[in-house]
Amino acid sequence: MSVIDRAWFYEKLAERGSSLRDMARFMGLDPSAVSRMLSGERKMSAEEQDQVSDYLDVSLIEVAAHRRGEIPRGWEEDKQSRYAHDESETASPTKPEWKPGDMHPIFGCMKGTMTIPDDLDLTAPADPEWGKVYED
Repeated sequence: MSVIDRAWFYEKLAERGSSLRDMARFMGLDPSAVSRMLSGERKMSAEEQDQVSDYLDVSLIEVAAHRRGEIPRGWEEDKQSRYAHDESETASPTKPEWKPGDMHPIFGCMKGTMTIPDDLDLTAPADPEWGKVYED
C-alpha cells in the first residue's frame, strides 16, 4: 500500500464541484479503480497522473508530490519561513495582488538573461584533461 495524500485529491475534486465518478469517466476507468488508486491500494501510472493533472487543472508536479504523500514545503525544508506578504500593501499596476501560495517575486527574475551560442554542444563530453586524477 503506497502513501498518498488522499485528502488533497478529494479537496481538489470538491473545489471543482466534481465527484470521483466524474473523474473516473474522464479517465476512462472504473470508479472503483480510481477509488483504490486514491486510497493507495493501487499505484497511479504516469498516464493516469497526467490525466488527473488535466482533470483537476493543477500542475503535474503538484499531483506527483501528493501522489507520493510529499507535501511541497518550499523554503521550509531549509528551516526558512515562507514568503510573508505585507497585507497593508495594496495592488497596483506595478505590484499585482499577491495570493497565498504564490512564489516569491525573486523567482524568475533571471529568466532570459543567459544565451547559449548556437555552435555550443551541451551534450559533448567534457575535456578529458579535467578528469585526470593522476599522471600516466
